[in-house]
Amino acid sequence: MSDAPKRRLRRGAVAAATTAELAELGVDPTANAQAAAALRLAVELDSAPDPKAAAGVARELRQAMAVVRAAAPPKERGDKVDELTRRREKRLAPRAGKGTG
Repeated sequence: MSDAPKRRLRRGAVAAATTAELAELGVDPTANAQAAAALRLAVELDSAPDPKAAAGVARELRQAMAVVRAAAPPKERGDKVDELTRRREKRLAPRAGKGTG
């Protein structure tokens, strides 16, 4: 065994941002190995002892997240026309019942 002290891992800003992005993508790290690996890499990056170690971990994290993003289910996002239609319908809805009488 090595006499080197065990390195303490900490969850910092990178881990928090990675967790938030995974949630936004709708990817559960407990059900997706690549997402779980990305979270572990984020913690490693937050705990990196020096810039050289951080660079390698950051590269791997970037690659892992690219795979996760590509595999994430597509989100239903309306375009500007959908948004304008929704606003118009909302604005006109109270008036629809008036005028009959």
